Amino acid sequence: MIDAHAHPGYVGVEEFGKVEGDTKENLLAAVKEYADEHPDDEWLRLCCWPTAMFVHGNKGPNKKELDAVVPDRPVWFVSEAWHDSWLNSRALEVIGVDKNTPDPRPGLATYVVDDEGELTGWIKEGAGWQHFIDQFGFADEAHKQSHEDKMKAALQILSANGITTLYDAGNFGFEDQVYSLLAELDIEGRLPVRYEGTYQIYTPDRIHEAIPEMKRYRKEYAGQRLQFNTVKLFMDGINEDHSGGMLKPYMDDASYVANTMLSAEELRDFLMELNKEKMDLHVHTIGDLAVRTVLDAVEAAQAIAKDDFYPRVTIAHLELIDPSDLPRIKELGVICNFTPWWLGVNHDDVVEVSLGEERYANMYKPKSLFDMGATVTFSSDEWWGGDLLRTYLSPYLGMQVGHTRQYPKEWWETEDDGIRPPDNERLSLEQLIEGYTRNGAYQLRKENKIGSIEVGKLADLVVLEKNLFEVDRYEIWKVKPSTVMMEGEVIQGSLPE
Repeated sequence: MIDAHAHPGYVGVEEFGKVEGDTKENLLAAVKEYADEHPDDEWLRLCCWPTAMFVHGNKGPNKKELDAVVPDRPVWFVSEAWHDSWLNSRALEVIGVDKNTPDPRPGLATYVVDDEGELTGWIKEGAGWQHFIDQFGFADEAHKQSHEDKMKAALQILSANGITTLYDAGNFGFEDQVYSLLAELDIEGRLPVRYEGTYQIYTPDRIHEAIPEMKRYRKEYAGQRLQFNTVKLFMDGINEDHSGGMLKPYMDDASYVANTMLSAEELRDFLMELNKEKMDLHVHTIGDLAVRTVLDAVEAAQAIAKDDFYPRVTIAHLELIDPSDLPRIKELGVICNFTPWWLGVNHDDVVEVSLGEERYANMYKPKSLFDMGATVTFSSDEWWGGDLLRTYLSPYLGMQVGHTRQYPKEWWETEDDGIRPPDNERLSLEQLIEGYTRNGAYQLRKENKIGSIEVGKLADLVVLEKNLFEVDRYEIWKVKPSTVMMEGEVIQGSLPE
């Protein structure tokens, strides 16, 4: 099985102080208490402020509220969505951002300002991520060792679940730290999966470094199982912080201005560069505008290259696709990657307010794509760590939620959480297995080696303790492999005698 969009290398990179509060006042009081209890911390890196508590239309958290409780030390407070953060004035000073600092990408990777043009301290997407490695690199051996241990543990969890190959969707500036360790494991024969690394484009300027950096990674880190063939691009952000690339504005944000990381013309030109270098592209696309822009770029690049167009282009997440673009995906040969364990019912979802009832009821349509013959792959997209890491990394959780469009019953908030609409988008188990195996292999250009059981292919085999087609649909997520083989060798469990 293949996890076609994962972040095992990022597990353990971030270290947060967790603060909680059921009201804004209580949350800020918890921030002050944490600061008082950690007087020697140079940075106060905190998690996780609730989106619904602070984000209302184009308004979000404000640095003044943090300044009132922590005026003298920098505070970086990440949201529960992780794609946006709340900084106090001191933090903005430390990272060198003021009201004259241009947004890396207006409407997407931004330093939000108020009606008077003053910084609010609300930072979205790559505008924040670009500072991570400089401000939060491994300052001590304990952090470095902790990250290595957690990354190794995540790889073992994936392997134990039958994942033999994965695409790493990025490490937000920590690539050298991650890939140097993976290269060591590969050399020592201890890397338990085939690992496709990447370079991420999360601010427009990084497009110029993508190919040179991929070549450097190949030279410095590539080995038998660690390879580098696919660039990662954030075409837009997320709907929770109103940075998604949308064809129509958010219902609660009249000031919304749609944008994508690259224009169709810029992406077309980049695809032609990737075509020359024989590299592929994996694109984060949340909104329907982001999806359309990618399709327009692929169509234009294919028109230039004709039969010599090399890149396999994957679009990931796909919360919204305009109906007119669904057939174009198949026609252009674009691959679609979904994280199926996201497809359950979310109560009091802020995204429903932003999108409106009609759009919200038409999110995530993998079955429509399957049925029209598009290539659909599946993934975990998990890096957070913690007690549920083992659950979130399991493809069997993805299979159950993708099959039912419901979370496990143990997670339900009501007696019957219902089915996430549209209920006709529930996937068959056959489709889910195909997406996790044969289609994932195709995405990573390994269809001639893995992904199906055929003579001449590598013997990557998973034996499950229970038959997926006989298990109660609400128990699939609990299934475990009894045996995992990779290239004919048993690497997890044992074969029956």
